[in-house]
Amino acid sequence: MYQVKVDPHTHTLYSGHAFSTIGENAAEAARLGLDGIGMTDHFGIMTPRKADGNLDFGPLLNNEALPPNVYGVRVLQGIEIDIMDFHGELAFWREKDPFRPGGMTIGERLLRTREIVIASLHFFPGCQDGSEAENTGMYIAALENPFVDILGHPCRPGIAFDQRAVVRAARDNRKCLELNEHTFDTPDAVPHCRELAVCCAEEGCPVAVSSDAHSAWMVGRFPRVFAMLEEIGFPQELIANESLDKLAKLRGKNW
Repeated sequence: MYQVKVDPHTHTLYSGHAFSTIGENAAEAARLGLDGIGMTDHFGIMTPRKADGNLDFGPLLNNEALPPNVYGVRVLQGIEIDIMDFHGELAFWREKDPFRPGGMTIGERLLRTREIVIASLHFFPGCQDGSEAENTGMYIAALENPFVDILGHPCRPGIAFDQRAVVRAARDNRKCLELNEHTFDTPDAVPHCRELAVCCAEEGCPVAVSSDAHSAWMVGRFPRVFAMLEEIGFPQELIANESLDKLAKLRGKNW
């Protein structure tokens, strides 16, 4: 049985389509004996908006309102940010921050405050029409962004990409590729996810096992990922979120 003490990818009510609070997620993580979770709500096309249509990203920047530990679980303040084009640009990377006139963009300001950043493809116009080369370049560019820690569910969108090239880019940049329990809800993605895991094992690329929980009842649960890893004999040492310290050391962070 594999050991994973950190679930780096969870969602709260803020995402708009999830069902639990930070406290509920942390309480379930504590009950399961986890040491940490990532609070990684969506930032991109699914970012909540106010009644006037403007982005409601204020809670994401109100870091001081949350303690670092909830019910004895380290809650990493994170984000799941959208990849927005084939150049690997991230959401709101060019949009000026109205609270920092003449300064950094909304995207950069947010990412500079995050303890863990997952970059994922959800949707942008034409995202299903890219060539294998375009898709591969998109993922590699996202991995090369210095703020990104994990490439989220790369197989779920159903796009073709050069897995070995992406795996090597992740390894060389000391980033993680995500093996996501929620991906197994998309049957067509499962064989590609298995191929990616095999490639990671062959190339020595670290992975992050996650739940992508959208309710507390999903936090810390990875049965289908674990079954796949056991089937292929995946090495435990390549699971970056085996512990908080191991994940922090890989990414050069101090949690």
